[in-house]
Amino acid sequence: MFLRTQTSAGNPNARDSLLNLWGHILCLSYMQLTKTDFIQYLNCPKSLWLLKTAPDHYPHGEFSTFMQKLVREGYEVEHYVKQLFESAGDRDASFQAVFETDDGLFARVDVLEKMSGGTTALYEVKSSTSVKTDAKHNHLKDACFQKICAERAGQSIDGVFLVHLNGEYVRDGEIDPSAMLVFADITEAVDDVLAETSAEIDAALAFLASDHDMNGCSCTEKTRANHCDAFSLFNPTVPTPSIYSLPFIRQNKIRDLRAMKVVGLDEVPGEFTLSDNQRLVVESFQHNAPKINEAAIQRFLSGLSFPLYFFDYETYSAAVPYLDGTGPHKHFPVQYSLHVLEADGSLDHKEYLEREARLPDRLVARMQEDIGPTGSIVSWHKSFEETRNRELAKRYPDKTDFLNDLNDRMVDLEDVFKSDYVDARFDGSTSIKKVLPVVCPHLDYKELVVQDGASAMEAWRRMIDAPPDEAEKIASDLLSYCRLDTFAMVEIYRFLESI
Repeated sequence: MFLRTQTSAGNPNARDSLLNLWGHILCLSYMQLTKTDFIQYLNCPKSLWLLKTAPDHYPHGEFSTFMQKLVREGYEVEHYVKQLFESAGDRDASFQAVFETDDGLFARVDVLEKMSGGTTALYEVKSSTSVKTDAKHNHLKDACFQKICAERAGQSIDGVFLVHLNGEYVRDGEIDPSAMLVFADITEAVDDVLAETSAEIDAALAFLASDHDMNGCSCTEKTRANHCDAFSLFNPTVPTPSIYSLPFIRQNKIRDLRAMKVVGLDEVPGEFTLSDNQRLVVESFQHNAPKINEAAIQRFLSGLSFPLYFFDYETYSAAVPYLDGTGPHKHFPVQYSLHVLEADGSLDHKEYLEREARLPDRLVARMQEDIGPTGSIVSWHKSFEETRNRELAKRYPDKTDFLNDLNDRMVDLEDVFKSDYVDARFDGSTSIKKVLPVVCPHLDYKELVVQDGASAMEAWRRMIDAPPDEAEKIASDLLSYCRLDTFAMVEIYRFLESI
């Protein structure tokens, strides 16, 4: 059943109207619980309750091209798992077996295998390169949920395996499933959390069958990266920025501040222990002005050597290796943008986009033509570019000196905004997309078709497979995005010069 009314996180009347109707909805809805639902419950019970009771009003966000990429890659991994089982010939395996229980549990098991001796093994397939046990991707809880659901539906499960990718695998010709896939026996680990998980599942079912209000959720004591999607709906009075915006704040500090009923940055006591950077953010907010260390900024600028090469890579990676010589989730550059600023203020732009499915040998050769032997290489979050250069040096030994020299000359423009130019309006982040609209509001990513690196990655793959006219349009979008990344750095540099 879907609830179709207009509401707003900041509109108490609309929220109350929803709440009045939900009591009726709860009695009529059938609350089916999947493993994905269960993990969401463990992270924030109210978030799952809202999703189940009023799905039309749950703030899902846009289903991005990057999410489409993740879904596609999951299916690709499952394809090779199935291929491996079927190639064996003598294995009695079924795929996507469905189990449902009377109390609402639902499981679609990736692989179920009848073993010799009458035992049954359950296989959970993941596109990661390891068994993850963090809160957001708890593979043990995932697999345990599947086992519990199957057994409550009458199917005994004697062994549990997690199938993941081999991080050391390198593609050479056709994909070799036996080399690419790792079968981790997690039976014992699952049994260790079986009783706990069973109790949590029962608690989740009971929670969904009960009525709840819209006032707050358990995420209020977590860091922002661990907030549920519905955080602002449950907590409409939390301002932006807030204590959750403080850089690298830990959960224990959030709990201490919440215990003092402190949420806004204007409420943080002067005597409360914070890191130097966190204190600068608080002071910036409380004084309504950035905290600027002019001497440190001038030292940074005077340490640069002309010409300045403002440089940015875009890369591609995939769970199932796309090209020979690549491995699971291994990045390789497919594009770069380069703005070259001379001492006299003249600015030139160079760029390269690989339009074929191939490794970046031509890209590196073009870089060597475009980047001279002297001058600072200016990047944003330079560790990414440096890592790609080290990887390229291993792949192309004859380019090692050139690529190592780039890293030796590389400086990170982001560093200035970590401690020497701090503004609460960055909302606790020093990403270029947070800094740019504050210091250079005349530039904006919002008008671009491609607006972030993840979308660029997926767009490049679509371009490779697209017909010529469509491929040319995607190429244009990719070039525009990467060009803005480096021009944004130029403008931020000019802004710093003006201080």
